[in-house]
Amino acid sequence: MIDIHSHLLPELDDGSRSVAQSVLVLQQFAEQGVTDVVLTPHVTAWELAEDKEDALERREVAFQLLTREAPRVPRLHLGFEIMLNHPLPPEILKDRAFSLAGSRYYLVEFFMSVSENDATELLESLSNEHAVPLVAHAERYKHCHLRAVSKWRDMGAKIQVDATTLGRSTQRGKYARQLLGAGVVDVVAADNHGDDRTLTNAVRFLADNGSADIATLLAERNTRAVIEDTDMVSVPAVPFREGVWDKIKNILGT
Repeated sequence: MIDIHSHLLPELDDGSRSVAQSVLVLQQFAEQGVTDVVLTPHVTAWELAEDKEDALERREVAFQLLTREAPRVPRLHLGFEIMLNHPLPPEILKDRAFSLAGSRYYLVEFFMSVSENDATELLESLSNEHAVPLVAHAERYKHCHLRAVSKWRDMGAKIQVDATTLGRSTQRGKYARQLLGAGVVDVVAADNHGDDRTLTNAVRFLADNGSADIATLLAERNTRAVIEDTDMVSVPAVPFREGVWDKIKNILGT
């Protein structure tokens, strides 16, 4: 398995608070079969427009601290999770230092209250510069529903859902399953912040649903395409089994 979204660079954002904390998570990942991890600290598009070198320098310092003590497996790659609170300058999109593992893929996120039109315009600006926006945790954006996500993919964007959210009974969990059920999800990721979030949450959930082959595409095949800078493959829609409570609600019309 390959995890393309994590916050394990110590003391850099709201993720891991120490090298020791990050090392523990990486050791657990290795035990679970994770071979590669992309380290994606938070940064805003505005910060990059103001001083992109500062973001790179701070990331490099944290990376050097971590690599001195990190296990040999999983292999570590660099990236960012970019908050699109401002259009990204074209020079940022021409500099692979800000992409995932030096690839064509850029991990991006929005404020949870972002409108469908604003998100679409920002993603289109990336696609127009021949970058591939990879939308982080698409299930979070309450004003952007299936129609919007389908439009984003038609524009060339790729879609990520969080592995842990997928099996939850929350509204986000239901939306994540709806996206998978519509065949518009390309990858899953742990979005680990120095805690217990892991790809195995999604892999086990999908295996229990009879969709182990889908889990392979989401957590291995397409995530490998990111670090190797190759094309992703289409992931078929997931036929989720309807739960008893959902059946009751459908009968009652609620």
